[in-house]
Amino acid sequence: MNRTSLRQATGPISFALIVLVCWFVAGMVADRMVQQELDAAMRAQRQMSVSIVDNMAEVIASDLSLARAIPATMAKMDVVQRALAQSQNYAANSEVAEPAQRDALLKIPALTAVSSFLHEAQGFSGLDSIWLVNAHGTCVAAGNAPGGHSFIGIDMRSRAYLTQSLLGAFTEAYGVGRKSGEPGIFIAAPVYDDGILIGAVVAKVGIARLRHWVAHAGTFVADDNGVIIMAHDSAIEGNALPNSRVVQMSDAERLNTYHRQSFPDVQIAADNKHLQSQAPWVPHSIAIDLFTMAAKPVPALYDTRGGLNSGLSAHLVDPLSAWPELLRNHTRDHLLVFLTMAGIVSLAWVITVSYVRERRLHREARDLADQLQSANTLLSAEARHDALTGALSRRYFLDLLRREIERARPKGERLCMAIADLDHFKQINDRFGHAAGDRALEHFVDTCRAELRGSDAIGRLGGEEFGILLPATSLETGLDVVERLRNRLKTQPSPKLPAAVELSVSIGITELSADDLPERIMSRADLALYAAKTGGRDRTEALPPDDTAPPTRATADIY
Repeated sequence: MNRTSLRQATGPISFALIVLVCWFVAGMVADRMVQQELDAAMRAQRQMSVSIVDNMAEVIASDLSLARAIPATMAKMDVVQRALAQSQNYAANSEVAEPAQRDALLKIPALTAVSSFLHEAQGFSGLDSIWLVNAHGTCVAAGNAPGGHSFIGIDMRSRAYLTQSLLGAFTEAYGVGRKSGEPGIFIAAPVYDDGILIGAVVAKVGIARLRHWVAHAGTFVADDNGVIIMAHDSAIEGNALPNSRVVQMSDAERLNTYHRQSFPDVQIAADNKHLQSQAPWVPHSIAIDLFTMAAKPVPALYDTRGGLNSGLSAHLVDPLSAWPELLRNHTRDHLLVFLTMAGIVSLAWVITVSYVRERRLHREARDLADQLQSANTLLSAEARHDALTGALSRRYFLDLLRREIERARPKGERLCMAIADLDHFKQINDRFGHAAGDRALEHFVDTCRAELRGSDAIGRLGGEEFGILLPATSLETGLDVVERLRNRLKTQPSPKLPAAVELSVSIGITELSADDLPERIMSRADLALYAAKTGGRDRTEALPPDDTAPPTRATADIY
């Protein structure tokens, strides 16, 4: 073979080799470029995801803390202890005996009165059901006693949430009501009489009341058995997390707790295999932080929070919003770099593309940072104030109460806490519409601001219930203040409301004692509010720290 023939043979081979080398190098450059974009996008989105999960966990912990306070307080009330002590002879031996036992219990006036008390407590506490179970496991009184799903006379020992409570432990568990079929959080508080366990107070918070926990897309809540009890995407509710405890339970245990035996797995797994086939350029250090769920091929960030003073855990599967664009960018970058390296002008082209891309990346990172800052500002504002009335949010009000207690106690300062509830608010909504109800809430907050000092605080605890914090105020003075507030609400109607709307408010107030915790002073104010409600509404009631006698009213110079 002569030199000409050799050059003719090696020319196409060299060209093909150069093309392969350029393609390989172009792939490496494109990999590096898109990896940087992926890293920046993940950092920005992870900050947002962490903020969402943390906020969700705080809301869950706060809601459950308030729900626990009701049965825990009732367990210490004399009327509950007397009712359970007087019903220890009732014990259901079979389902056949339950109807007769129910009829017998419904004829006892004392227990009927307790059931009415529990029914009223449901109304102002926000709980779906409250009932009493004696030490034999028989329900002797219930807030739903007149209804078709009453628990009166039923042997409830087989309920999982009640087993530990009848052994003396405070329990809290997710379950499905056997009569209603409605899921909820069951809270059971043991009741003692002279040191002897005589039964339990059981309360249920329906899941429907807690849907705000999963307001953000991709969020869900699981119980301590790993079952998803609530999700923004309702299709995965009832599924089980991988390797969850529910798969180890017997069929009877599953049926007893969830009224079902089948729990499909929700596939949340590291996305290594899928990423290797779709995007081999993703490094292992990043791939281990990306997850996928079944039927959702986009890689996602997964974050969870446990330890919420309950068996519940908060979860967020947040799909990587930049992923489709990253795939397109990688394909485009690979081709552009290859074509650039193939010509004399490739150097200038690479410099230009790199400069433009760096500017774009900088702008996108800056935009993401601005979006994150705006979102954080919005979240902070929403967490601090109620969107409708402008009053403090429940979570921020509780934080303020805790801080004021910590400030007042070392100095020996007085501190009053009041809870106000608009009377017959549901009738206003039903008769005049929800818009009128909203105006009524706004008018009450405006009245509070006009009557209270600048150092006082008002927060919306939920619905038509508000908390009022009066620093450096004695109970006698605080009682006069809230009484003036109540009278002003009646005598100065809002021009934004129909003339037929008659607004009144019931208020319960108490004072900080030396060893009070936030939950305890709130519980005392709740009891005072309940006394105002049961006393006829449109009135104020005070409960002193020592719970001995109502205070006398006096006017303080500071108002």
